Amino acid sequence: MRELKDIITESFNKEYGYRIKLARDCSADDLSKLENALQKYNLVSATPWKRLPIQENPIEFKRLKGLSVTSEVCSTDVVLKYPVNERILEVYVAVACGCDHERVIVMGVNNPKRIESEVQEERMANDKDRQVEVPEAVLDEVDSSADQDHYEAQQEGVADGPLFGEEYNAKFLAELEKIKAEKGADYFRNYPSKDGIMGDDLQAMHDNLTGKAHGGLAPEAKHVDVVSQSSRRN
Repeated sequence: MRELKDIITESFNKEYGYRIKLARDCSADDLSKLENALQKYNLVSATPWKRLPIQENPIEFKRLKGLSVTSEVCSTDVVLKYPVNERILEVYVAVACGCDHERVIVMGVNNPKRIESEVQEERMANDKDRQVEVPEAVLDEVDSSADQDHYEAQQEGVADGPLFGEEYNAKFLAELEKIKAEKGADYFRNYPSKDGIMGDDLQAMHDNLTGKAHGGLAPEAKHVDVVSQSSRRN
């Protein structure tokens, strides 16, 4: 079993890391004030300010504190000998730095939100000065004297004149009368009916082919043997 002395020694050697973020412009003097205030918890180290560019409504502060402000975000990682509640440390840092509590966020190094925050910061850093470049369309000058045979061929057979209106209707009826005079009055009556187009008039033939043996040639109806799993014919 571990001795009490070893447990106490280990507890004194244990360190606690926090990331402190402030939504404001932070100077070296502010870092000194913060370090002096954190001596209460036996400050081991504090990194220099890491700055994010000025942004409108920083994501973390907007989501966690409901803060709407345009400001840069400064952060520092501190290591303490004594543990402290993150919310209590936020208030303590706000008082030490002379700012509103809503402008301070403290997260433990093992807090999942800290990892999420790092991912967001990395994405913002990669997107900095990033602009979507839309290349301008460059149109080749078209020679108006170029060969237009292809387009002229497409227009062959297209009737001149309007494609709708009274004039078009009169021309269309005249064309029908011309066809009727050339082909005879029964020309338009010989068009297939709707049943012929849809194949409904072939239903009887289909039933005859599929309902009788040998494709409808045999007079008897088609007989289907049913063989059970025991191979006995029914």
